[in-house]
Amino acid sequence: MCLARVYGHKKDEEEILLADSIANIIPEGGKVRMLDIFGDETVVEGTLLSLDLERNTVKIQLV
Repeated sequence: MCLARVYGHKKDEEEILLADSIANIIPEGGKVRMLDIFGDETVVEGTLLSLDLERNTVKIQLV
């Protein structure tokens, strides 16, 4: 099983860790919904920037 760490980016700010152990990511019209292995949900406003399957990282451009 591959789980991802999700990082957020805002203009002129440092990268921040948004979520860890994410198993499912669903983009939903300006929002990104993430579910971890425990079923906990995190929703942020933004768009997907990149998915690195080798490093198990996801980057989101935050609004």
